[in-house]
Amino acid sequence: MPFGLFAPKRDTWWEIDGPAARRERRVKRIRSSAAFLMSLFAVSGSAYMWAFHLGLVGSLRLPF
Repeated sequence: MPFGLFAPKRDTWWEIDGPAARRERRVKRIRSSAAFLMSLFAVSGSAYMWAFHLGLVGSLRLPF
């Protein structure tokens, strides 16, 4: 779960940092969210393949 959900909404030093620091924070937040989504996709894909290997998915009749 991305930890940015529980972070304070406004940084008190935000105005002092400048546009470069804000851009870097934005890029860091986007990268961490993308990494979280990719790891979630990888875990769900491996769980599906593990269940497929055990024969549990055959009863679902999914066209994969």
